[in-house]
Amino acid sequence: MQPSTPIVVAERRPEKPSLGLPRFHTTAADHVDRERADPRARERVRLRGTFTPAQPVMDPRMFAGRRDILETLIRAVEDQRSHVVIYGDRGAGKTSLLRMLSLAAMEAKYIVVYFSCGATSDFTETFRTVAAEIPLLYHSAVSPTSSNVGTSLLDLLDQGKLTPRLFGDAAAKLVGTRVLVVLDEFDRAELPEFRRDVAELIKTLSDVSARLQLVIGGVATDLIDLMEHIPSIRRSVAALKVPAMADVEIAGLVDNGAKMSGVKFDPGAIELIVTAARGSPYLTSLLCHFGGMLALDAGRVRVEIEDVTRALDDVIEDFRRRLPQQLVRQLDTATQSMIAAAAVSEAGKPGRSRAALTANIAARVLEKLEKDGVLAGVKPAAYTLMMDSVTPYLQLNTAREDIMRTPPAEEKRASSASA
Repeated sequence: MQPSTPIVVAERRPEKPSLGLPRFHTTAADHVDRERADPRARERVRLRGTFTPAQPVMDPRMFAGRRDILETLIRAVEDQRSHVVIYGDRGAGKTSLLRMLSLAAMEAKYIVVYFSCGATSDFTETFRTVAAEIPLLYHSAVSPTSSNVGTSLLDLLDQGKLTPRLFGDAAAKLVGTRVLVVLDEFDRAELPEFRRDVAELIKTLSDVSARLQLVIGGVATDLIDLMEHIPSIRRSVAALKVPAMADVEIAGLVDNGAKMSGVKFDPGAIELIVTAARGSPYLTSLLCHFGGMLALDAGRVRVEIEDVTRALDDVIEDFRRRLPQQLVRQLDTATQSMIAAAAVSEAGKPGRSRAALTANIAARVLEKLEKDGVLAGVKPAAYTLMMDSVTPYLQLNTAREDIMRTPPAEEKRASSASA
């Protein structure tokens, strides 16, 4: 009996859309759906391509501030010939910085290999991938007239386990180019062997003055928190912490997005975004995206303060749905009590800004929950995913409570004028 062959039925495209049901505004190729008669469809396409909270900044036109940090990174790679480690809080813009550094390096004819680490990242797999991206043409042992010029450095490595010494020795013979290996999300790598081997590779590459440098990025409070075996590689590494963006840089990010998308932001809306984002480019992009879409839904190409207020509520609710409800209740209770305590302690102190009033509340809430054992017993991978939502949820929730307690600048000016 012949085995049955599965019958594949191609889904027939509907001739007309179902009346009354929600529909996409644009096609998969980002073309405007002309049948939809949405006058703001083109702005939607530009807005979603401009403010991309789920993705790092890829377009240099959206890169705001951080020029000094980017310059420092370039100088560390180009002048000092150092390996570089950048670290900081989640959502601080590390990946966007690494992407801009990669673009600058490629413009300077570097070979750039970008690798995003995961929980199971393995040294052999990672650096075999790196070796496959380096043409064998740049290996000193290969003649330019050789028939193997088109192959990669991977062909010189054995098929077995790859060690830092083996890869370092191969990289030491690179000539005529420079290679930049970017290891992003390094904090997500859970295997101690992987972290140890990367540290050992840094030492090996430095000892042989290889024309290959590593740039490592990850979430951490300091260098030691991110990298192991620091004493052996300290002299070979330039470390740089990525701080929160200044208010003027956040405003610049909003302004860049407004120019690219054609969606404008009222001054009051920008002020609220700056206040709520607390220096986070990720949260800035998120609030601008949500607020911009709400304005376009209302038929406007100008985002008002009410749009950002609604966007703040929507974003907080989105983070709330990602977390266990018991944890949400504990977070809310702890946040409320600490906001009240901060308000009492700051009462009567003139010149305190909103940001100063609640500067460290989110960190203190997390510290309290960890001390109480609320976050204990969670697997590392699950903990990391949870913290991706806990930290911005706390930050935005704190900002919203702060904003509700503090009158907007317009109201304060009106009160001062009437007095």
